[in-house]
Amino acid sequence: MKFAIQRSSDSCRGRFLVGVSILLLLAGLWPAKSESAVTPPVIPASPVADEDAGPSRAKSLSCLPKDVRADEAVSYGTKGKSILTVEKKLAEMKARCQRGKLLDAKGREIRFFRVSCWGNPPDDYQEIQKRENEELGKLKKRYTVIVFGCNPMIQ
Repeated sequence: MKFAIQRSSDSCRGRFLVGVSILLLLAGLWPAKSESAVTPPVIPASPVADEDAGPSRAKSLSCLPKDVRADEAVSYGTKGKSILTVEKKLAEMKARCQRGKLLDAKGREIRFFRVSCWGNPPDDYQEIQKRENEELGKLKKRYTVIVFGCNPMIQ
């Protein structure tokens, strides 16, 4: 009888350890909120060949950078709901792909910019914001820039 009880407790302990291990692995893959300050905020459009066709929506979406999704929110409403997506913003701008670059209706290249978003800002947040604003100003002189807003439900 002792052997059966010990074996079932070993089985439960083994399952528990496997479950905890899986959770730890998944937690390591989940991005931290503060990583946006570490990653570069400028996302240039990646080159794609033979996309010189007209302003069709599928063609303009094929020039999106790999880390920008068409369904990603550009701006949010009052309760954190996505109001404007990348796809809608590009359609509004009449964006098109030409020679592997994403262009607006005036022919200016479109770039994407992610500002740092924090729930609780780091000590040097003003320096980070200053650098981001300087970089954004430089980009706006040369490109049409789509700036990703922060989700108000996180802040």
